[in-house]
Amino acid sequence: MPNAEKRPEAFPAWGSLPDFGLYMDQLLTFTERCFPGEVTAGMINSYVKAGIIRRPEGKKYSREALAQLLMVCGLKAATPLDSLRRLLRAGEDPDTAALYESFRRDWAELHESLPARADMDALRCAISAACYQARCRELLEARNAGGQDEA
Repeated sequence: MPNAEKRPEAFPAWGSLPDFGLYMDQLLTFTERCFPGEVTAGMINSYVKAGIIRRPEGKKYSREALAQLLMVCGLKAATPLDSLRRLLRAGEDPDTAALYESFRRDWAELHESLPARADMDALRCAISAACYQARCRELLEARNAGGQDEA
């Protein structure tokens, strides 16, 4: 059953991620512990092919690829795949550790700022999500227009 809430604890600290290569089955096992039922081998292969997560070296996925996959799990429901590639900058060899820790901090901060379920209105929540998605597209388009994104 998918982890609909995606609590901050679902994203282990960078230092808790394995610092050695993982085979596909190990990557799936780790990801399943964080996000039950949300990732398949086919999805991972698609993310690699789309340039969203790093390619395995040999048949082993790096710590960076695992961190990118965890971020994808958090963002995929609300973010189109082409935007994920640009947001995670998988092909640019970014400082994945810093990006991942920033992602974790922001996720925890935003999750904490959400109103209690009893105080939330589903329609208002959906409208907020749509507004944030639109702003994200604007920011990515501006980044791309400014030459700050790889094509």
